[in-house]
Amino acid sequence: MTARTSAKPKTRLPRILSLIVLLALGLGVLWASQSLQTALVPSDSMEPTLKVGDLLLVRKDAYKQDRTPRRGDIVLFVREGVPDYFVKRVIGLPGEHMIIGSGQVVIAGDFLDERYVERQMIRERPIEGTLSEGAYFLMGDNRAHSEDSRDIGPVELDDIKGRVAAVISPPSRRGKLLNPFDE
Repeated sequence: MTARTSAKPKTRLPRILSLIVLLALGLGVLWASQSLQTALVPSDSMEPTLKVGDLLLVRKDAYKQDRTPRRGDIVLFVREGVPDYFVKRVIGLPGEHMIIGSGQVVIAGDFLDERYVERQMIRERPIEGTLSEGAYFLMGDNRAHSEDSRDIGPVELDDIKGRVAAVISPPSRRGKLLNPFDE
């Protein structure tokens, strides 16, 4: 009696691995398309932190699942009736009492330590008030050259489209953006 051996090619394992890799790549691309966005810095309002023309990586999923913006986050937001987006830093949080004048920010009676702002003499009318629920006060780091919540008012959470996570170009400025209040 002769034994019959199957001459089955040994390609099954590589095919399965190929399918797993393709599936993982597909899921990665799907996640990235839903969670990440790029944006160009449109003005000098965030200098010295961001420069005009910096290419940014924005996490669109940063404020999902009950996560909300934190003081110091740099965010991308839109305004109704304006076709462009804006990039500013979160300064005031919902429910906080704020006083802003001459470039200084006071929250609940304490001066906000903003090492990321280059101090410039700013002549502005003082602003005082308490932010409503779901409203954030956003300001540019270059206070003398920024149209922000001092001009347009607080920004609602629904209008904040994501957190700026990193500068991805030019290569000389590439890097993750850290929240200065975490340091």
